[in-house]
Amino acid sequence: MRQWTDMNVLVTGGGSGIGLEVARTLLASGAEVTIAGRSGERLEGARRQLAGEGAEVVKLHTVAADVSDEPQCAEAVAAATGITGRLNAVVACAGEPRGQMAPVTQLDLDQWRSVFDNNVVATMLTLKHGSRELVRSGGGAFVAISSISAQLTARFAAPISAAKAAVEQLIRIAAHELGASNVTVNAIRPGLVEVARQDLPEQIKQDFLSIIPLNRLGRPHDIAGIAKFLIGPEAEWLTGQVVSVDGGQTLVRAFDASAWVEPVFGTDGMRGLT
Repeated sequence: MRQWTDMNVLVTGGGSGIGLEVARTLLASGAEVTIAGRSGERLEGARRQLAGEGAEVVKLHTVAADVSDEPQCAEAVAAATGITGRLNAVVACAGEPRGQMAPVTQLDLDQWRSVFDNNVVATMLTLKHGSRELVRSGGGAFVAISSISAQLTARFAAPISAAKAAVEQLIRIAAHELGASNVTVNAIRPGLVEVARQDLPEQIKQDFLSIIPLNRLGRPHDIAGIAKFLIGPEAEWLTGQVVSVDGGQTLVRAFDASAWVEPVFGTDGMRGLT
């Protein structure tokens, strides 16, 4: 069984938000943790923050990398693996959380590609290079972050919805392929999680609260706890699954993005008339 003090984990998107909370949780469990992100300054800020909280930062390592770029992603995986000579788990948190909100008749191609690069391509490359090291290490766990947008049809949120749906299918296929190598591959499907730098209109927030049975937005630790479970010893016979962590929102409906879209495109634009 996997033992935390023997585990070496790479967390992409680890400088803030869910990724940082995953790193915090794993450090507290005794694992070696490498956080990767585009901004070296943000990563060092995360280190200082965790040190100030009393975390065992001697086991925290950082690597500045854009994991949607293949050479940089491969270097990040190699750097994490080099800490102990093996890689036991990868949590792929890097991604563009929302992207463009627009009617399908008004989608911007560059923004569409950006969402897919930062979510689908980044996850694929992290899986491609990370899973090789998991196999070489005798097995391990890969966890990707999806979104309830992959399941629910949120109007005007086509880019992130389509991208996260692609991530989930990638995870299922990888789980099928890598099972023979003792690698589990799963995804977490968060609802709306409150994180820093989130420009959330009050109308959108209230709409979410009105449809979440548990009547609160998510917090990063809600997701980090599930990530820990999925790479821990209790989940060694669980693979190819997508776990919704959303306060029950998927029992109801998708959120209403009209507050973002109508001021930009107007009512005619929302209906595809312009």
